[in-house]
Amino acid sequence: MTKDPAAQLHRYHEIVVRIAPSERQAGPVTGALATSGGGAPRRYDAWIYTRLPLPVELGKVEPVAGGAAPPPEVGGLPLIGHEEISVTWLSYGEYLSLFYGGEESVRELRRRVGGSISGGLRGLWQLKPRPERRLRLWWSSQTPELEDLPWEILELGGRRPPRFSIVRGSPGKAAPPLPVLEGEPLRVAVIDPAGGAPVALSDALSSLGPGVEVVWIEQEDPCKAIAEAASAGCQVLHLVADGAVPFGLEGLLELSCDEDETISPRELAAMLRGSRVAVLALTPPESPRIGHLGMPTVFHAFARFGHDSGEGPTIVAQLGPMPPPAIRDFWSAFYERLAASFDVEDAMSSAAQRPLVTPVVVFLRHRLGRQFCRPDDPALRCPAWTTVGTGQTPSDQVLLTVAQVTADLSITRELLDAARRLETRYTSLGLDFPGARAVAEEHKRQCRLDEAIDESSECLLKDVKS
Repeated sequence: MTKDPAAQLHRYHEIVVRIAPSERQAGPVTGALATSGGGAPRRYDAWIYTRLPLPVELGKVEPVAGGAAPPPEVGGLPLIGHEEISVTWLSYGEYLSLFYGGEESVRELRRRVGGSISGGLRGLWQLKPRPERRLRLWWSSQTPELEDLPWEILELGGRRPPRFSIVRGSPGKAAPPLPVLEGEPLRVAVIDPAGGAPVALSDALSSLGPGVEVVWIEQEDPCKAIAEAASAGCQVLHLVADGAVPFGLEGLLELSCDEDETISPRELAAMLRGSRVAVLALTPPESPRIGHLGMPTVFHAFARFGHDSGEGPTIVAQLGPMPPPAIRDFWSAFYERLAASFDVEDAMSSAAQRPLVTPVVVFLRHRLGRQFCRPDDPALRCPAWTTVGTGQTPSDQVLLTVAQVTADLSITRELLDAARRLETRYTSLGLDFPGARAVAEEHKRQCRLDEAIDESSECLLKDVKS
């Protein structure tokens, strides 16, 4: 099997900041910005991974006792340094109210949290990309409460520098992009079962150029609407949804007036499995539901939903209130640029040129850099590729699409893991596992599918120009 070709990305220099609770504090973190402000600061370890020679002095990596030691490598990038984050949390209501106060209030929030991030980390945010390369910083939080705060916009300040993207998540395999036929527009399915879409969003989507086709799915049942969008071959799914975080844990989307009808990250990923949907956009309704803290719960829910959606599409989510002109300008510019470049990060850089009034973040799941491509694109080909012995047909060689392979692996890996745990249990009892042969064959089949993805990705990466 090809060894992690994603680590050799040509178009990007990459840095991973992996954040976890520090052992050097008393008591666990209990909520997401939900306690009253003014308490003791919470400390977090920030582990830095990259192959870049950095012009920033980072803290040394010291041995860590117990199970808190960080992995030595993430996404093919080695651990090179350690920094700290120390946050004295505001209450969630106080934090969110500053966003409702406009750009000057957000500047005040920026000043108040300015001392939370160490000098070494701040130096990473201020790096200048080289002219021939793009720079990507992965904000990879192992601590859900850190997802609520849009560090990206607070640290970037007034403008987003060109060729520099800040994304949430952790770098994984470089799945090939989905092909879009020449002359075919980018198809965006909009689902708004409760009819609460902001007027500014409707205005933005009604005035896009010919490169984007917007399809409003008129279906009251949210699950049927999502299935309709997937079966129609849409590449982007834009959900107008409310949200909740029951018990402060998982973020759930509410796509109807019935608060009992919710969709979890796992459920949505299952609905979209094998489809052409590669990007999910999340926008709150014009009048989101107010929680017990006197503030909308939807932004907190979007943050947690993105954090927990590791196997789903790339997510573009609004994590704070935005004035109508900012909503209209952002989504209009975002979709027009996405249709032109097929690149979510590029679209974000173009659309969010006033970060302090645009609290929109990207949970990235496509490491290669583009989510889509034209079949004859000389800079980024999307080749046809085969795998052998998939077990799905009698043929020795079966032509597979990326969506089919990733759907297959997503479904069968969990089943294989469960079978292996059962096999281990049988072995510990000194018994023969009756399904041992089937488990071994399935493991080989999944390795071949992984190999096919790696080979396809490696072919693409060789052809990528700076």
